[in-house]
Amino acid sequence: MDRSTLAEIRQKLRESRQNTLRLIDPIDEDTALFRPRPDAWCIKEHVVHLFAVEESIIHFAHRILNEECPISPLCYEIAFNQEAWNNREVAERAGYRWSEAVEALKKTHQELIELLAHIPEEALNRVGSHPTWGDPVTLASILRIPYRHERGHRDEIVVLAKSKSRPERS
Repeated sequence: MDRSTLAEIRQKLRESRQNTLRLIDPIDEDTALFRPRPDAWCIKEHVVHLFAVEESIIHFAHRILNEECPISPLCYEIAFNQEAWNNREVAERAGYRWSEAVEALKKTHQELIELLAHIPEEALNRVGSHPTWGDPVTLASILRIPYRHERGHRDEIVVLAKSKSRPERS
C-alpha cells in the first residue's frame, strides 16, 4: 500500500506548481526561448514537456480508475524510447507561444487537482502497467510523478535563466 494520502499528494502538487510558477512568472519570451546549445531544450520546451507529461498522467489515471489493470498503449511499442516520446511531445507543441505554454501548465494542473477531488482514498492502490512508470504501478505512484518530475525541470530552468542573463563573451 502506498503511504501518501490524497490530501498529501494534493498539497505536494500545489506546492510544486506554485514553486514552478514563481520561478517562471518573471521570465519573458526572449529568455523562455533561449537555447544554450542547438540540441538543448529552452525554458519553454521544459514547460511544454511538463504539461505534456501531466496530460499523460491525467489520461492514465483515468484509465486506472475506470479499467481493471489497464496497460498503457506505450507498453505495446517494441522499442519504446522515453527520450523519443519526450521530444515528439515537445515537437507537437512547438507552436505554443510562451504565454500559452504557461497557461497550459496552469490548466493541466487544475485538471489534475479536479481529478483528485473525485478519487476515493482506496482507489490509490489500483494498478496499471506503463513502460516508464512501472509494471505494476499504483494510482498513488502515478499521482506523485508530477511534483517529483517537476523538481528536476525547475533546476534546469534556473540554469537556463541564469545562462541567458550572463553577458556573452567575445
